[in-house]
Amino acid sequence: METPPTQIQSPQNFSYPNQIREATQAMASLTKLLLESSSTLSTLRREFRGEALYQKEDGSSDWVQISKPIFVKTEPITEEPLMKNYKMSDGEIKKVFIPNDEAIEEILSMLKFAGINQVTPITNIDENNILDDLREFECKLAAVLCLKQKEWGIDKEMLPVVQFKIKTIVQDARFMCREGTILKALQTTVSRVEQTFEGEKQKRGMVTAPYT
Repeated sequence: METPPTQIQSPQNFSYPNQIREATQAMASLTKLLLESSSTLSTLRREFRGEALYQKEDGSSDWVQISKPIFVKTEPITEEPLMKNYKMSDGEIKKVFIPNDEAIEEILSMLKFAGINQVTPITNIDENNILDDLREFECKLAAVLCLKQKEWGIDKEMLPVVQFKIKTIVQDARFMCREGTILKALQTTVSRVEQTFEGEKQKRGMVTAPYT
């Protein structure tokens, strides 16, 4: 009498191997990194306004100015920084600077096109081009800050520091794409996920195996 085929396992009994979980986690981490690059400008906007998130007693939160903004509105004649009263959650009245939002948005726009976006990190640029771009950006930034120093309410003593802060942001963003580092990591991770799922798919297709 012919021996019946031996049942190996039903597909639902197979478990995903660790390499699938690890590969998908790596993909999720890289995706999160790219998504967070688009929120960097929102974070910088708060930084430039001198604001930090303040946790209230009722559990809610609010943005509160804790330092002088990099760019402030000034009184046209005296060129003194303009201030206003701000009511805290506990009822305290606090004097705060009035940020120069026009200047802030102008700088954020420069940063976006200089590298703070979702496209730049996944490009492939060699180091020489990056250095050329940074030199050009630094020269243009210095010119803008000098010309707009009074109009944008920048402290003259702090001008070099402001320039350094902004330049460093662009520098870090540009070096993320040096030699296509993130792009290569994405390609490698995608390849790992595809290979792992293909191997799992082939294994799941082996449902029965008859004895010979």
